Amino acid sequence: MIVDWYRPIWGQTSAKPCPHENNAKLSGYSDDWSGTALRVSTRFWRESAILGACACALGLGVWIGSQSSWFIDRAAPIANGLVFENPRPISTFRLIDFDQGAFSVDQLKDRWSFIYFGYSACGQVCTETLTELKRLILALSSLDNALPIQVVFVTVDPGRDSASRLKTYLREFDSTFIGITGDINTLAFFAAELAAPFTLGPDAGESYALDHSNSIMLINPSAALQAVLAPPHDAQRLQADFGAIVRWWQTSR
Repeated sequence: MIVDWYRPIWGQTSAKPCPHENNAKLSGYSDDWSGTALRVSTRFWRESAILGACACALGLGVWIGSQSSWFIDRAAPIANGLVFENPRPISTFRLIDFDQGAFSVDQLKDRWSFIYFGYSACGQVCTETLTELKRLILALSSLDNALPIQVVFVTVDPGRDSASRLKTYLREFDSTFIGITGDINTLAFFAAELAAPFTLGPDAGESYALDHSNSIMLINPSAALQAVLAPPHDAQRLQADFGAIVRWWQTSR
């Protein structure tokens, strides 16, 4: 019999032959060659379709696996703060540095910038942050960086922070730090654009305090806000976050 695998074997079943089929066939079963060929053909195509679907699924899985690094590489890295997958371009502004030179969006291009808002009378908070930034710059200076790196300190107290006072204050930390000042309205607009607004504190006397952000703003070489690095700040963690962001930025462009 051509399809013995399909026909039950009498010696392996307790069923009795059907008297109406001359003890030769099971009810509903036929030895007709056309019926047998149809069943075999149907099964063949069904199994072929299943095998084809499995092959397609396997091929798709292999392709997705090979492309997984593409998707992973383009996801913003995890950092202590907020990293923008779509950096926010900075609008045109005009401030001055502590040497009375113009400071605009052009001074943020073609380099990485760590921008911090504070003031010379700030006290412990600003002192600790600037100290960690000093340690960060010292660590990064020993590396082969493709683009320059700068730290920009923007005063939120232009009334007391003259250019000379800013320069003296920042030289206590690092001679490469840049101090920025300007009129209060331009400073407030610039700070708000970088998600670092500031306000006058409750004591408005001669020794008034200001409430300001303690985050560090990372600006990419295209002069766009790339990340907001949240406190508390630590030079080692800042270096790790910065390295991850730079590598991601280079591969995602």
